[in-house]
Amino acid sequence: MSVPFLAREFVFAQPDGGTLTVQGWGDQQRAEFRTAAGTPVVRDPITGFFRAVSPSTAGTPATAADGLPEPRWRVRHEQQRQRLREQVATDGRLRAPPQRETVGDFTGLCLPIAFPDVPATISREEIDDFCNRPGYNGFGNNGSVFDYYHDVSGGRLRYRTVVAPLYTAKQSHAHYVDKTLPFGQRARELIVEALTSHRDAGLDFSALTVDAQRGVYALNVFYAGDVVNEWGQGLWPHSSRLSHPLPLAPGKSAFDYQVTATGDALTLGVYCHENGHMLCDFPDLYQYDNTRKGVGRYCLMCLGSYTTTTNPTRVGAYLKFKAGWGEAVPLAAGRQTLSAAEPNRFFIHRRNATEYFIVEARRMVGRDAGLMNDGLAIWHVDELGSNTHSETAPEGHQHYECALLQADGLDELRLGSDDGDAQDLFGVSSGPVFGKGAKVGSPWWDGTPSGLSIHSLEATGANLTFLVELE
Repeated sequence: MSVPFLAREFVFAQPDGGTLTVQGWGDQQRAEFRTAAGTPVVRDPITGFFRAVSPSTAGTPATAADGLPEPRWRVRHEQQRQRLREQVATDGRLRAPPQRETVGDFTGLCLPIAFPDVPATISREEIDDFCNRPGYNGFGNNGSVFDYYHDVSGGRLRYRTVVAPLYTAKQSHAHYVDKTLPFGQRARELIVEALTSHRDAGLDFSALTVDAQRGVYALNVFYAGDVVNEWGQGLWPHSSRLSHPLPLAPGKSAFDYQVTATGDALTLGVYCHENGHMLCDFPDLYQYDNTRKGVGRYCLMCLGSYTTTTNPTRVGAYLKFKAGWGEAVPLAAGRQTLSAAEPNRFFIHRRNATEYFIVEARRMVGRDAGLMNDGLAIWHVDELGSNTHSETAPEGHQHYECALLQADGLDELRLGSDDGDAQDLFGVSSGPVFGKGAKVGSPWWDGTPSGLSIHSLEATGANLTFLVELE
């Protein structure tokens, strides 16, 4: 699964036809599995059986995605970071960070696929409604994919999807879930097979939005049935790219993709998370080694896609800012007000073009119903840091790209002890809230003072009013 999963139940098939029910923690990069009693589970490379082992012999979490080709969105994101590094190295400063805004009309592609022996149980029409119909509520979802992105972007992104006719694969289901082949091989075979068939039949791909290399931004694949593979094998859900661009129409080729099973329900969480990558070049905001919770449930690009799968939380203020979806007002001294009713307006306090604090109001309603409390979300951003592999970031930036500063000062997201709780957002207080005299200080990443302090926070309905001091 390409988004993170926590204590999710899986049923693994054993070579003798038996099964083993386990709980898993991880994503497509790496994962670990345990019995209900908490005993680690590993696969014996000789017998192929999954078995419980003592913690001392379990080893490090398994990795599965090393052989998957890097998707274009990750290449684009790293290219932007490299431009930032080079400019800082050249003149020591940045006038404004280069960024690609995701504003206007974008069109992606969705491929529904069945197999000769596994028919589709969710119709192509239902998938089209899930992707495109305003007000969609099938399977308990809070709107369609179009609704989600239109809502969280403040109406600045209009993301529609061409849903292809249902395609029935040439081979049986067993052919594509073959676990003896390298991970992703059969998925790419299936995708190329379906796209080629649609292209040869004359399907109109002209509306699809492409990047600077003429690759279609977003290709989503729904295959019929359940996930029958174990993690990191066959058609286990993942995101990657095709081995080579596949021409679909003049100036338009398929490249990046995400693939998942429909099962018996469609849900927004995974789909919106993966399209955040493909459409917007959003990075993952969690640690790939599963030891930390990143920004937890407070952003779609972390555990917000998983906490409530039919109603994923909003994209956090930092990524909204990068996508061009919000109004970032420089924070000034004095009494200030933010409103959760205006979720795309926030304050920013800069050290320079790449390091800053960004402040927004969050409330447990609508898209944010899965949060644990109302209050100010204060984000500490360093665009040269990394939430996924902070240890490999450039010297002086070996910390998070985006961190949520937690009001209780316990730093539980970074420590990995929870994915968000009722003490994380900054709530009503007559005294210091953040910075000078408060439980949570406001230094820059290198420890120098930022001079920012917030105190006397009041709440009236959706509005949060507070005093700002700048030194």
